[in-house]
Amino acid sequence: MQDATFSEKLYTSTEVAQILGVSLRSIYRYLDEGKINAAVKTATGRHRFTKQNINDFLHPGKTASASEVKKPAKTEELEEEKEAKKEAKKEEHMAGEREQAEKEDKEETTVKEEPVDWLARFRQAAEKYRQTSDITSGEQNLTEEPVSEESTFCYYRSGVGGLKEIAQSLDKAAKNASLDYAFTMNAGLSLHKPIKPFSLIHAYIQPKDKSYFEKVLQLTTCPKDTSQLCFIVSNDVKVFRDRTEMHGLYVVSDQQLRSDLVNEGEADLAKELE
Repeated sequence: MQDATFSEKLYTSTEVAQILGVSLRSIYRYLDEGKINAAVKTATGRHRFTKQNINDFLHPGKTASASEVKKPAKTEELEEEKEAKKEAKKEEHMAGEREQAEKEDKEETTVKEEPVDWLARFRQAAEKYRQTSDITSGEQNLTEEPVSEESTFCYYRSGVGGLKEIAQSLDKAAKNASLDYAFTMNAGLSLHKPIKPFSLIHAYIQPKDKSYFEKVLQLTTCPKDTSQLCFIVSNDVKVFRDRTEMHGLYVVSDQQLRSDLVNEGEADLAKELE
């Protein structure tokens, strides 16, 4: 049964950014590029989004709803009359929503945090997206380097910004969807102590979550020497089980971090961890 409160709610740009695990700046970019549409634009220039707007972003190209698959045969005249009534009712409803949205926009100075349970719907949509995106032709991506039977290195550039924005967006997206991740290599060591500047973030993720992160972080594959982010896609549950939280971010265990640094030819950095 559809949740009436959920379906009728209008979401602010900040709330949509929190749901998708991206920055507010990314939401504005999606609007400019036509990747996501807003149901309402208030008199003050604020955008409001419906559940359908968010689902359309997660499911691009989906054009027909279940109610449109089968319709009883009707005359053209009856169909037009029904559509006219439907549009009139919709316009009346949206007018009320606009008025309420403008009122809330004036009264609210901070974003009110919503209950967590309604996020399950978006998590389900994200899981469905991952499942459909994981169906491939069987060809290995040229930027993926096999590491072992359980791990693969995947290199990307991101559309969300620099390394700091990428790390924060990865953490936010993972926590919003209850997914696992853990930073390693330079990114992991930098959470322990200040180190020299670096240009590539390494993070462990699970294979089933790869497509979701690619979507939310606006990732495009690229060669290793021009990449900003490297996903180490791994089935090793020990990596995620033994991770620790530092400065609000997740990092692999000291033992795993030391091992990763040594294996990638960064023995000097491994000594700094000691």
